[in-house]
Amino acid sequence: MKSIFFPPTTSRRLVRTGVIVLSVLATALVLVFTPQVSATGRALGFVAQVLPTVPFKPAEWFTDTPDRIEITYPLGDGRIGVADLYVPAGGGEHSAVLFFLGVNPAGKDDERVVNVGNAVARTGIVVMIPWSELMAQRRVSGQEIDDLVHGFEHLRTLPMVDGEKAGMAGFCVGSSLLLVAAQDERIRDDVTVVNSFAGYYDAKDLIASVVTQRRFYDGDSRQWQPDRLSTEVVRTHLLESVSDAAERQQIAQVIEDGSALSARLSLEEFSPEARLVYDILHASDIDEARRLIELLPSQSLDTLNDISPSTNINELRARLLVMHDRQDPLVPSEESRRLVDAVQQRGNVYHTEFSFFDHLDPSSRVGYFELVREGSKLFGHIYQVMRELD
Repeated sequence: MKSIFFPPTTSRRLVRTGVIVLSVLATALVLVFTPQVSATGRALGFVAQVLPTVPFKPAEWFTDTPDRIEITYPLGDGRIGVADLYVPAGGGEHSAVLFFLGVNPAGKDDERVVNVGNAVARTGIVVMIPWSELMAQRRVSGQEIDDLVHGFEHLRTLPMVDGEKAGMAGFCVGSSLLLVAAQDERIRDDVTVVNSFAGYYDAKDLIASVVTQRRFYDGDSRQWQPDRLSTEVVRTHLLESVSDAAERQQIAQVIEDGSALSARLSLEEFSPEARLVYDILHASDIDEARRLIELLPSQSLDTLNDISPSTNINELRARLLVMHDRQDPLVPSEESRRLVDAVQQRGNVYHTEFSFFDHLDPSSRVGYFELVREGSKLFGHIYQVMRELD
């Protein structure tokens, strides 16, 4: 996972902006008399806490450092889950959120992860961050869904958690898997809110976008350059459907360095399953990629459907909050648009598109006015999260 915070900057203009914002934050944090003002102060406090362009952190003036606890909990098949718990200081019952990172996440002691866990906990919300070996290996599996359900069930039973105010939030693939878990009949009526940040709506459509380097929405298609991580994850997932190790290695090598197929293993000598994967990875357009993907073995298609929020989106009961940057290089923002379109009729959805995130990272590439505009949108979105968990 890339950094989820602004990279350090020496821009004096941004520092001046931060000082101005700080004054607003300090005032808002003091005026915590109504739920509306409380949510405002907490949202402003969180935004200031995670943006290095704000030189001071007012939340630290009003709250003590949260407790960080490593916990274990039962999963299916006798396995044990491991998670970090960030608990607001001072005791009592709190609302809570199950927070799931994407593939290749930073380690549990990474400063960025600790910072966001503490920042959320300082707003009075218990944060549970489960750790997945599969995600660390850049592998996406349907097993994660059941594990997340068990994790959410455990979170609601903790003594410091108000089980009636528990939600979910995730990054990238993590947010998509959380959305699928939130549809599960075991917990769907207990999930208050799901905040999806840069997730995909349909795994098959994401694969089509990555292999063709095209983004598409509402009949329109245009060029898109996916990040190397997205390409690696898609390739790894598709290659798992090829049973022959030599063929898997050959295809991976061809994709990796752009070399021609070796004389020992020509395209005609590939097994049908290997030839199909090769053809998908070399599809020329979205329609061709989609057609070829549907020819994958039933087990592979079942897995793709299992990890797609689109499969059972009508089973989602929670309020849905969606965030995405228009220029995201890992997951095209059109995935979030299709997600929002699918639930728009039922209502209870809030969608924010940004223009200053590098996937999960606010970027310093924008100018002053863009920063103010996009920062205001970020505050408005976080405010919605805080209102749901008040």
